[in-house]
Amino acid sequence: MEKKPTTTPATKPSATETNAQKALPVPRKIRGTLTIKAEDDLEFRATRSTGISSQEEISKTTAGKLYRTVGEKKKSMVAHIVIPENETDPRAFLYETVEKLTRDMQTKAKPRLRGKVLMDEENARVTLSKKENRLEMVLGIDLKATPDYYKALMNLMYRLNQCFAINQSSLVSAR
Repeated sequence: MEKKPTTTPATKPSATETNAQKALPVPRKIRGTLTIKAEDDLEFRATRSTGISSQEEISKTTAGKLYRTVGEKKKSMVAHIVIPENETDPRAFLYETVEKLTRDMQTKAKPRLRGKVLMDEENARVTLSKKENRLEMVLGIDLKATPDYYKALMNLMYRLNQCFAINQSSLVSAR
């Protein structure tokens, strides 16, 4: 007498168990990467076939992309930038590409004013934007190199005053 397996509603196999029990066609090809390590140790990593991406694209340019990793453990924002070999100033290229990739993001830092640079010295920079009718002055004092910061500030103010006198016509026309 042959015993038939009995299934009760409590022990009924789930949908995932029935899918796992289905026989897959043999032979079949699996796409992936096979890595041969020392002592002929083989490591195979199958290519994802679920269609679920591990990256959520934020922005993209011809030189790179900015994406957020998708996962349960640790989510990160990643910038992937490719610098051409013949690039003369790679650092400037990186900054420009990051600026393009993050153009739509909000920042707490105010961007520098764009316009005509009236003065560009080591400790002082003056920029005039006729478009925005604004004048921006950036001053800096190294306290280790200049302990008498008050005197250094007065010297910078004097140089700013000279800059304003030299560029008086540009400043008047910007009003």
